[in-house]
Amino acid sequence: MTTQATLSSPKPDRPTAEHITAGAGWRLGLLYGPAVYGVSAAAVALPDAARHLHASGPALAWLLTAYAVGIGVGAVTAGRTIDLWGDRPVLLIAVTLLAAGTLACVMAPNLTIAVAGRILLAVGSGAVKAVSLATAARLPAPQRPTALARFGACLAAFGATAPLAGALAAAWSWRVALALPVLSIAAIPLCWPLTTPRRQREPLDGPGAGLLAAVAAGLLLTARTAAQHTSALTIAVSAAATVTAALALALRSRRTNGFVVDGVLAAPWFRRAALAGAGVYAGLFAVLYAAPHLLTTLGYSTMGIGLLLLPGAAVGAGLARGAAVAARRLPARHVLTAASLLLAGTLCYAALDPRPLGVAAAATAAFATSATAQMLLTAEITRHVTPQQRGGATGLLMLAIFTGGGGGTALCAALWQPCGPSIALALAALLPAAAAAAASRLRP
Repeated sequence: MTTQATLSSPKPDRPTAEHITAGAGWRLGLLYGPAVYGVSAAAVALPDAARHLHASGPALAWLLTAYAVGIGVGAVTAGRTIDLWGDRPVLLIAVTLLAAGTLACVMAPNLTIAVAGRILLAVGSGAVKAVSLATAARLPAPQRPTALARFGACLAAFGATAPLAGALAAAWSWRVALALPVLSIAAIPLCWPLTTPRRQREPLDGPGAGLLAAVAAGLLLTARTAAQHTSALTIAVSAAATVTAALALALRSRRTNGFVVDGVLAAPWFRRAALAGAGVYAGLFAVLYAAPHLLTTLGYSTMGIGLLLLPGAAVGAGLARGAAVAARRLPARHVLTAASLLLAGTLCYAALDPRPLGVAAAATAAFATSATAQMLLTAEITRHVTPQQRGGATGLLMLAIFTGGGGGTALCAALWQPCGPSIALALAALLPAAAAAAASRLRP
């Protein structure tokens, strides 16, 4: 009897898909979230970095611009690699890059090494972001809306804590504040069960990846050289090299199994989503460049800046959560359009009143709108792209978004000295306004 009872007793249940994906939104948000610190927390530490590196405002903007370039390049390269090799090899590469970038930042003797470290960190963070978004896009359809809402709320929470996290890290050392994206490594064990194992390695179009990275870097390099009032010849050479790389990429993309996912760049939905995301992040980066400079001139310390922005950023987290709820009842394009217009409006307010209240209002809207855009545009990808191509499409969208972010920093830095903060912020407000126009044209 005992033997029969033992044989007939049920075996322990193996983990089901529901068990594995439980809390996926929060876990993926924790993996992605520290990458937000690479922008918001680092921006708070810029005044301290300027004093120690003996760098001016326009030159110092490279610490944000380089991060924008690197994170876009890392995301697009990792996204396509995920489609071909799986998530886990990409995560292991990301760990290596994050560790190397952190080491360079904490030991940097000058601005050049600090920027190089920030690029390594950004490429690693871009890979982490690509894994997070591709994994979220692969979740079962019934679970995806709830997971994306939690994911967006988690991103907004990181945005809410970023100014204070940067200030606390800068109280120890501004170098630590620049390296906070390395915290993503701590969330990898939580997300490992959600990721796909190593696949049979298919050939990766390395030259295509290089050309795409060259186009993104060339666009921002041209903008930055113009912002620093470099010679016309240097600007022309940079622009010509960028155009040449873009033409070579277009020709190479016609081949099968190319690096760029076939048909995505030419799709109207992608162009609209890319413009919407780029405009929102351009406004975000403009605020993150402007806020420390304005508040420092008003007598705020690094810790004071973090504490001033914290309440508004917390409100932004609540707004992002509300936008996730609203997107379930209203067309997502209406929600994103309204959020983008809110950001444009608060930038105009900050331009008219560049004092603490105006700066905090713009930062609040920027944190909320960027989290909302990331959440809704990720859902947009799942509607148009097959699961086998979502990693590459997500990476392309991330590249466009962060190229726009770097452009926002470049625009603000270029206009800051000759035109003043008010003009710089007023013109930066045009970018999220353009994002609202693009978002309104997304199909319901």
